Amino acid sequence: MHIDQCYKLFGLTSNATLEDVNKAYKLLALQWHPDRIPRENVQLQLQAQEKLKEINHARDSLRKAAEQKESNSQAKHSHHKSHQTTNQSNRQYHQHQTRYQSKYQSSQSTYQSQQQTSERSSESYRSYQSQYQSKAYQSYQPYQSSHSHQQTSKQTNHQDESNTTSQQSHQAAPKNQKPDLTGADFRGANLREKYLEGRNLSYANLSNADLTDAFLHRVNFQGANLQGANLFRANLFQANLQNADLSGANLIGADLSGADLSGANLSGAKVGFGEKIMVKLTNVNLKGATMPNGSIYS
Repeated sequence: MHIDQCYKLFGLTSNATLEDVNKAYKLLALQWHPDRIPRENVQLQLQAQEKLKEINHARDSLRKAAEQKESNSQAKHSHHKSHQTTNQSNRQYHQHQTRYQSKYQSSQSTYQSQQQTSERSSESYRSYQSQYQSKAYQSYQPYQSSHSHQQTSKQTNHQDESNTTSQQSHQAAPKNQKPDLTGADFRGANLREKYLEGRNLSYANLSNADLTDAFLHRVNFQGANLQGANLFRANLFQANLQNADLSGANLIGADLSGADLSGANLSGAKVGFGEKIMVKLTNVNLKGATMPNGSIYS
């Protein structure tokens, strides 16, 4: 699929950021996910699966494009800053050279006037002029040597910075690699509408965290503490919730299709109103789980 088609599919322009791409992908993925379509409608199921493949491909292409733009922008900024520094150094050098020439000309004019007044011999004048020029050259040479050294040093530093940036870019290349959040502390955190697909949050502490409308496909919550967490309308398709503590959690409107809840603690969890269950539990593994009413599911 061409990059322009990807932007069109996501309803974005070429100026879209990585954050814009992720938001647009989340909305489309939720809209076209096969689990949201009745299973008896086979044709629509197949259409949704193909559409989801197309959306995933477009997401990868747009993410690469956004990351490349950010990288190019940083490189351009670095080059512009280096160019400004070089221009400033050249201006300082020319200003110093102009001031020195002006002083030399003024001194020479004063000497000529004194020579005419005192009628010194031409030989004395040449001797003085020779001594003065020698001193002037010796005075000017250290500045010129220092300026050349500064220029060489700046060029070397710029090359070192470029090499370091290149190494860092190379080391940071595998950007698609998701960080391991095992045992992370997210107590009371605001994670509303966050895109956390495939993340490893095993044994993490998410007690009282707000995960409303969060996209949690295939997230590993094994042994995690989700006591009192708000999972209202959260998408937990095929999530691993083995031995997780969901006591007192709000699961109303959540999609737990294909999730593994074996050994999980659901005591006191909100799953609906009265006898009406408002949680999607298609193909869920509840073996050994403690149910909201306190019973153990066998």
